[in-house]
Amino acid sequence: MKKIVATLLGSGIVASSVLANEAFAQIAVSSNDHKMVQENGVTRTSPNASPDTVTVLDITTLPVKILATISGVPGSVVGPPLSVAITPDETLALVSSSSQIDPGDKTKTVPDDRVTVIDLKTNKVIGQLKTGPGASGISISADGKRAYVCNRMAGSISILSIDGLKVSLLKTVQLATPEALLSHIALSPDGVTGVVTMNGAAKVEIVKLTADEIWTASALAVAPRPYAAAVTPDGKTAVVASLGDPKANGVLTVIDIYSDPAGKIVATADVGYESLEGMMMSTDGKWIAGVAHAGSTRPKDAPQYKPNGMLVLYSLIGGKLTKASDAPIGGWSQGAVFSRDGGIIVVQNMIQQNLQVFRNSGGKLSDTGQAIPVGGGAAAIRASTSR
Repeated sequence: MKKIVATLLGSGIVASSVLANEAFAQIAVSSNDHKMVQENGVTRTSPNASPDTVTVLDITTLPVKILATISGVPGSVVGPPLSVAITPDETLALVSSSSQIDPGDKTKTVPDDRVTVIDLKTNKVIGQLKTGPGASGISISADGKRAYVCNRMAGSISILSIDGLKVSLLKTVQLATPEALLSHIALSPDGVTGVVTMNGAAKVEIVKLTADEIWTASALAVAPRPYAAAVTPDGKTAVVASLGDPKANGVLTVIDIYSDPAGKIVATADVGYESLEGMMMSTDGKWIAGVAHAGSTRPKDAPQYKPNGMLVLYSLIGGKLTKASDAPIGGWSQGAVFSRDGGIIVVQNMIQQNLQVFRNSGGKLSDTGQAIPVGGGAAAIRASTSR
C-alpha cells in the first residue's frame, strides 16, 4: 500500500509539474517574409516565392521550442520588425503586412493593408481585416481589448476592437502626412499614453488614448529614422530606437513620458553600429536589446561592409542607459524578443532565414548555438509579454 501511495503521489507531482510548465509557457511569434531577398547589398523580390509564414515558439526555456508553422500569413520586412502582437492571454496573434508583390510586375512591391488574425490555441488563421496602406507596427493594450496598427504609407493609426476571438476595425485616425512614415506605437500599461515613431520626420509623438480616440500631446525631435519604441512597466519612461542616417550609428533615446507637458528627453546612447533596425525592452524594463545591421547590408566592396550584424545589450536604471555587452549575429537582422525572466533573447536574421538564440547572464551575452530555420526571411517578432 505504501508503495502504491508513493507511486500515486509521485505521479501527482509529475502531473502538477507538467501543468505548471504549460501554464507558464511563453509564446513568441515570428513573421517570415518569403518575398524579399538581399544579395550583395541589393534588395529584390524573390521569383516564385512560397507564401509567407509565421513560426510559433515557446521561449520559456532552452532550447527554444517550435510549436507550429503556419503558412499563408502575409508579412513584410518593410517597416519596423514589430508588425506582430500577441494578446496578454496568448489567445490571438495579429500579424500586419506593409507591402506585397505588385500583381502587375513581380519585380516590384506595392503597399499592403492586411492584418491577419491567428488563433494560438489551434494555430489556425481565423480572420483577416484591412487597416490602411503600409500596415506595420502593432501594439495591444494590457487589458487585451484594443489593438493599434500604424499605417506607414498613410500617416494614420487604426484602432481595432478585440472581443474574444473577434477582431474588428473601430476607426482609423489620421495623425500625420504619408511622408512622415508613421511606423510604430508603444503603449503604457494603463493604456492611456502611446509613443508613436515617425521614421520619415525624425520625430516621436506622445499621444493620449481613449477607447476610440487618439490625440497628440507633444512632439519631440529625435535622431534620424526612429523605428521601434517601448514603455517601462511603471509607464513613466519610453525608449526609442533610431536607425541613424546613412553615415551615422543607431541611437537609443530615453524619454520621460510622465512629465508635464508629456515628453522630455533625458538620455541618449550611440550604439556604435549603423542601422539600429530592431529594439525590445525586457518585461521588467531593466534590459534593452538592440539589433543593428552594422554594415551587413552593404555591398561587399563598400568600406563599411561587415559580414554580420550586432546584438547590443543595455541596462536601463533610473532612466540611464549603460552598455552591458554585444555579440555578432547574422545579416540584415530585424527584431528581438526576451523571455519573461530576461535570460533568453531570440534574434531574427533575414539573410540566414533563421532565429538565433542567446543567453543573457546578468548583462553578458552568449550565443547558445541554437539556430532555428524559418524557411523565409525572419522579418518581425513579438513575445506575449512585449509591450
